[in-house]
Amino acid sequence: MAQSQRRQPRQARSVATQAAIFEATAQILEGQGEGALTTNAIARRAGISIGTLYQYHADKQSILVAMALAENAKVREQLIAAAGPDGVSSARLAIRTQIAIMADRPATRRACLKAILATELIPAEEKTTNRLIERHPGDRLDRFVISRAVIGVIRAAVLEASPVLTDPGLEDALVKLVERYSAAG
Repeated sequence: MAQSQRRQPRQARSVATQAAIFEATAQILEGQGEGALTTNAIARRAGISIGTLYQYHADKQSILVAMALAENAKVREQLIAAAGPDGVSSARLAIRTQIAIMADRPATRRACLKAILATELIPAEEKTTNRLIERHPGDRLDRFVISRAVIGVIRAAVLEASPVLTDPGLEDALVKLVERYSAAG
């Protein structure tokens, strides 16, 4: 299991180092695949020493988990801020958030999801989805089924590298699933 991030970047230089580690990791994953991802390769690509990398992360799994959590938080904040009063349902917002996370970096997204699934963490997007779905009508069991159906479809699309993940209709299809399930209850 991946250990948690060792050092929390606070100063500008540390934040820049963390960003370089994340960017190097994504470049390796997108350009060469998971087989090429090592801490030595990440450090070389980031332009830092391996000792510096280890100050922040215990291993490549912890880098991937930290990347996923940071990206989830960033996308969630952006989408919530952008939602505004335009009548976007909580279910649509939750679905849109999950689909948008690292959408432009499929290999990185897949590796990050695998790393998260290997830990005991509940991914941030799942917590957000669960909170937003809880606003839907129905009992606890209905909300559980709805949230896991949405999460399961998106996870499958990520892990299978399915082209449906980039299909604009996926969001509508998942919202329809949630709305019809809610209406049938």
